[in-house]
Amino acid sequence: MTREPYIVLRDVTVKYSDRNGPVFRNLSLELYPGEIVLIAGPNGGGKTTLVKTILGLVKPVSGIVSVLGRDPVRDPGVRREIGYVPQLDEVNIYAPITLYDFVMMGRYPRLPLLARPSDEDHRMVEEALRRVGLWDRRDYRLSEVSGGQLARAMIARALAQDPTIYILDEPFESIDFPSEERIMKVLEEEKGRGKLVILTEHHISDGEEIDRVILFRHGIVRIGPPGEVLRREVLEEAYR
Repeated sequence: MTREPYIVLRDVTVKYSDRNGPVFRNLSLELYPGEIVLIAGPNGGGKTTLVKTILGLVKPVSGIVSVLGRDPVRDPGVRREIGYVPQLDEVNIYAPITLYDFVMMGRYPRLPLLARPSDEDHRMVEEALRRVGLWDRRDYRLSEVSGGQLARAMIARALAQDPTIYILDEPFESIDFPSEERIMKVLEEEKGRGKLVILTEHHISDGEEIDRVILFRHGIVRIGPPGEVLRREVLEEAYR
């Protein structure tokens, strides 16, 4: 059976101003359900812009972007099917909310206007916190947990949303190894449920759990299985 891609980019060019050149030009890419994809490359190489293009936060100059068969710029509602996990430093840890409240925020896109969380919403939040090993810290405030625990809480918030696609922006930056292992275990489970998981990183791991690596520097330098892409001569081409 042929799988239909969840994300399709066709000849996409993105630039922020006429004075600067494009961030990337004529980019074509297909991403499929049931895979974990690593987008790796140096800082400033366009990884974040690529993610924002998929999310519909950046409008291409030309080309076609399709997410689950919809244009994310014209139809921003498709973002409800994307569990986006930003970098740790984008979270206000001084917000006066508990981990439980923080994870419940993942359910808000699913709630009718002005509706209160249902028993099912609370069940989803509990399940998400248990999967990342934080149920016993559900009443802690964001400022009271470690960086690794906060990273796991951000994953739990995405899990509670129950999206079709996960996009994680440098999720393993400055967190402890046990938290990284726990997060990858959960992401592998989501892959097994047919979800698409996208990770961006500027440093390279061994790629053991990764199905495909996209080495990215203002466009695709190389794409393929980790064993083909994570080689010295290929990395030197991207990282220089």
